[in-house]
Amino acid sequence: GTNDLTQMAFGFSRDDINSFLPDYLNQEIFEKDPFQALDQTGVGQLVDMAVAKGRATRKGLKCGICGEHGGD
Repeated sequence: GTNDLTQMAFGFSRDDINSFLPDYLNQEIFEKDPFQALDQTGVGQLVDMAVAKGRATRKGLKCGICGEHGGD
């Protein structure tokens, strides 16, 4: 899902992030926890590319996101 994609895109896990996320937020490297709010310019772009490629192969392909990122 999107949490796995977020881990692979950034190279850190949900377990690792707690040790440095406060610093990243203070330095405005991230606006929000990327596991709570989807990084739409990075990870979101990867999702868009995957959906476009999927729909190029199968017209009418239905896609969705669930979980914490589903509201983004």
